[in-house]
Amino acid sequence: GSNILLKRFYFNRWEESFRIEYSSGGEFSVEIRPLISFRNHHDVIKAGAVPYSVRSMDLERVAIKCEPWPLSLVMKLAGGGYKHESYWYYGFLYEEEAARGGNSVEDLYSPGAFTAKGRQVVFEAWVEPARRVKHTLKQTPLSTYLAFNPDPLIVAGYYWFWDWCRDTMIVLPTLYSSTGDIQLVDAILERYFNSMRDGFLPTGFDEAGKPFYNSVDTSLWAAYAVYAICGQTSSLSLALKYKGKLEEVFEGYKNGSMLGVKVVDGLVYHEAKGATWMDAYYEGVHYTPRNGFAVEVNALWLLLLKLLKSTTATTPELEQLQEEISKFKSSFNKHFPSAFGLYDTLRAGLQPSDPHEIRPNMLFALSLHNDLVDGKTAIRVLESTRRELLTPYGLRTLNPGHPSYRPRYEGDRASRDAAYHNGTVWPWLLGAYVDGCLNYDESSVESTRYVIAPLLTLAHSKNYIINEVFDGEPPHTPRGCVAQAWSTAELLRITEKLSHINTPQSH
Repeated sequence: GSNILLKRFYFNRWEESFRIEYSSGGEFSVEIRPLISFRNHHDVIKAGAVPYSVRSMDLERVAIKCEPWPLSLVMKLAGGGYKHESYWYYGFLYEEEAARGGNSVEDLYSPGAFTAKGRQVVFEAWVEPARRVKHTLKQTPLSTYLAFNPDPLIVAGYYWFWDWCRDTMIVLPTLYSSTGDIQLVDAILERYFNSMRDGFLPTGFDEAGKPFYNSVDTSLWAAYAVYAICGQTSSLSLALKYKGKLEEVFEGYKNGSMLGVKVVDGLVYHEAKGATWMDAYYEGVHYTPRNGFAVEVNALWLLLLKLLKSTTATTPELEQLQEEISKFKSSFNKHFPSAFGLYDTLRAGLQPSDPHEIRPNMLFALSLHNDLVDGKTAIRVLESTRRELLTPYGLRTLNPGHPSYRPRYEGDRASRDAAYHNGTVWPWLLGAYVDGCLNYDESSVESTRYVIAPLLTLAHSKNYIINEVFDGEPPHTPRGCVAQAWSTAELLRITEKLSHINTPQSH
């Protein structure tokens, strides 16, 4: 008679190990021939280019090492045997990578084959030396993005991203609210603040742990994280701990030592192209340069000033900060308001870079503050967002009528980068939109909840593990990273906020 073969896969991310269990109602034989790459996930390998060494540890176990990697991969088939019989398998085609214009053809190495017979067979693999992580963390959807190297860090997105400061700082308040672990978030903050250079936090760390610096806003997002967590704890202890570092940020921006940053008439200006979160760049082209006075960078600057003021006790410093705040608000409300709400970026002469572009960055002036713009300006921002940018899966990054608008995030690298921040939908931006509604137009929250119901339903069904981006036009196909940390964090955050808002009862 026939039997059903059941295959179960288990992965222990804290011990870097996995196991596969095969079971059936009757006895069966199995041969398992592993295919090995041993590479960085951005690369592919070719036959003979990688020096593998294979060592049989006993009848059931074999260890594979590849220079210069310091780790060995150990594989075991319990109750079975291993026969060393190495082959190269040629020409694996990764269709998705081919469509993306990336390296898409690879050769894979097989050291030999494991064989076993029985009603249940268990195959296991792990790395040595073991890098087990001791953790007592509360498990939340954000645990998916937590890694230790050896210090804790947040992986910005799977598959392509690693450790990015901006993403981390946006995630941290939700990581704290979902775990209650102040030591964890403090350790992550400390790692970044300890790598600060001239008041600027690194854009991120590469996979060797080396910091790199090309972002104008990372230090300001760190101030946001501290500010938000202080609000959750009803304590300034975190802000007081990093007061010196935050003052360095203030001085660094005032002195203008990196990225062409300077403060002009109270507003933050930066010369470098592609230095905000809209940073798509390929083969010499900045698709959203945004150099000048960027609206969200300036909204974050005001938040830093407020945070510093809250930790300052001496009269001269208080007076200086209040003067900075007053000057900022006056300049901001003089130059940024537009017919549709707020300009996205101003040129060096404080004129709009593009008076026809409507982008979601203006929402941060509403979400981070309830006292920066007047009510009429705020309503224009929210109405134009609803009309031009809001979709069931997040916010478009550019209004559809603009010449640079791209409806779909697809094709080769140049095509995708051209669309990345020019119409592509980002779920994480809903956080700023919902906060802006709550600050200035709470009556619109219920209609927003209705519009984004498809995304909230999808998020709930996937434990809030949500894609990085979606297409700008229906059917809003999910694209980019299959799991993006700030998508998860902001959807968790707004879901919690919306749960406390009563739904009007029908009669």
